[in-house]
Amino acid sequence: MIPEPVTGPRAWTRDTLREEDWRIPMPAECAAEIEALDRTLGRDPVPAFLLDAADYELDACRTLMGEVRRRLDDGPGVVVVDRVPVEALSDRPRIEEVFWLLGAMVGRPVVQTRDGEVMVEVTDTGVEKRIGVRGFRTNVAQPPHVDNSFNHTPPDHVSLLCLRGARVGGASRFVSFYSVHNVLLAEHPERLERLYRPFYQDRQGDFWPDEPQTVFFPVFKLGPGRDLRCRYTHFTIPAGYETAGVEMDEETRLAFETMTRVVEDPALCCEFTLEPGELQFVNNRWCGHGRASYTDDPDPARKRLMLRLWHREGGARRYRG
Repeated sequence: MIPEPVTGPRAWTRDTLREEDWRIPMPAECAAEIEALDRTLGRDPVPAFLLDAADYELDACRTLMGEVRRRLDDGPGVVVVDRVPVEALSDRPRIEEVFWLLGAMVGRPVVQTRDGEVMVEVTDTGVEKRIGVRGFRTNVAQPPHVDNSFNHTPPDHVSLLCLRGARVGGASRFVSFYSVHNVLLAEHPERLERLYRPFYQDRQGDFWPDEPQTVFFPVFKLGPGRDLRCRYTHFTIPAGYETAGVEMDEETRLAFETMTRVVEDPALCCEFTLEPGELQFVNNRWCGHGRASYTDDPDPARKRLMLRLWHREGGARRYRG
């Protein structure tokens, strides 16, 4: 357990985080490289899974993505690149190829679902949020959380390319779990100690019939170099207890409820709305991300649509890593 308050750029709050800390304008040289890449791939197509940035002249993009990775690991843990020139690209497959190459410069893309999807659409599919339905397939609000907190090997980083926004709502929201940890340490140390011990989590349908439907992991733990690692999701923890048929004891319930209140404290959160072409990255180990509920345009062609990649350095590329 981290025994003292954490300071520095990782432990930001709403009042200390400046827009220039997390927003990076895309240099004109990068946009030019992307447009040239579009022409190159049009003449010499390559299957997406074979694309390698080393095969193309992308020096400016490589420098930009290096700065993104630095801010993810040593800065605020959330970055928005403003923006990819999606309107200048040939078609949807080309947009996906550019996203793949930029994302791969930040970290190795890995599988996101049991069925082997690597790039997924984040959009409302019309299903209701319930146990077994992952939130990115719905339009319901998602308080700040860690993606795939119920997997054995959650992604290290998550990237999101906005293609279309919602008609109303859908603002992104972020929180530093270092700052959450600081508040818990100062105000609720007895609750914090419980968060370093395991909680049940439901696996949201991404498990095989011969596997258990729940996992049992601590919310907080220390990783290499005593870096904080977090496995918090507002939905999967209570769902895990329901699925497992185990009632939360008072200590567990109070720890979870206190964590939830602190995570959702507006004084700790940064909020903005992604616009088409903006490329968002988040450090999924210690930066929570979420979004407000939203309402789509009645025209299906105008529905909110994001593309998402997960990036993980360790383990295998498969879903369980």
